[in-house]
Amino acid sequence: MFSINIKTITTAAAGMLLFGTAGAQQVFKISQYQENNFIHNPAAVGANGFTTVGGVFRSQWSGIEGSPRTVAFLGDTYIEKSKLGLGAQVFSDKTGPTSRNSAEIDASYSVPVDDKGTKLMMGLGLQAIQFKVDKNAIAEYIPNDPLLASSASATKGDIAAGLYLHSEKFNVGISAKQILQPKLDFVKSSTNVDGKLYRHFFLVANYNIRTDEANVLVPHFELRYQPNAPVDYEGGVMLVHKDLITVGVSAHYKQDYTVFAGIKLDHKFSISYAYDVYNNPINTFDGGNGGHELMLRYFFKK
Repeated sequence: MFSINIKTITTAAAGMLLFGTAGAQQVFKISQYQENNFIHNPAAVGANGFTTVGGVFRSQWSGIEGSPRTVAFLGDTYIEKSKLGLGAQVFSDKTGPTSRNSAEIDASYSVPVDDKGTKLMMGLGLQAIQFKVDKNAIAEYIPNDPLLASSASATKGDIAAGLYLHSEKFNVGISAKQILQPKLDFVKSSTNVDGKLYRHFFLVANYNIRTDEANVLVPHFELRYQPNAPVDYEGGVMLVHKDLITVGVSAHYKQDYTVFAGIKLDHKFSISYAYDVYNNPINTFDGGNGGHELMLRYFFKK
């Protein structure tokens, strides 16, 4: 069965890249999205009011050769006098024979909503994305694929935009990625099937419920939508103890369940880990284990 798994992932990855199939998510996913809202929403850069830097390291469907692996580095800051947030992120995302490398710069502008610190943030992101295909890996399983006679790399530019309502008690954001939908043009064909990037839309929300002086419960929710594909959503709850210890659970509809925990040292350096437990059929594959996600972050604050 193991060789079948490799072939399945290889074929699926190539199809997602070249033809943007209806159900394929082209924007990488992280389980701890509630800790890094500006990964998918440029309007959220600077929302904390201070400078942060961090990294995410993710292995999905662990144990299956060719399974998705993502590495991302990100940072943001806020300039109070200008009401301006600035951010940057780079990532490398690899699945089977395909890989994506990207760099993005983001900016947000804040408008006060009330005298309690609530602000509406508007953001824009500029992104460069490089797609690469290992043609030798594809040739073993789909030897007649037209990609084998084409270029193995393509670099495209795109933009993202969003709105983010931020306050002490709640956050709500909507955003769109890959707005320009550039064509990849790996394969020149007379058919009507075009390989391109597709728009992705995101809605995130969380609410802080202080149960006592030491603990805060944070219900959170994320919805992802791509036209001509099923709506993808998940939600859960997180407990924050004295801004030092975090534990939580979430459920990704019909896909996986996640448990996560983290610790913050001196209220500045946080380390958190998430483990995904997948539903059928991933968990029935030989060697197909859950997903692992490690997140590191440093907060430059007094």
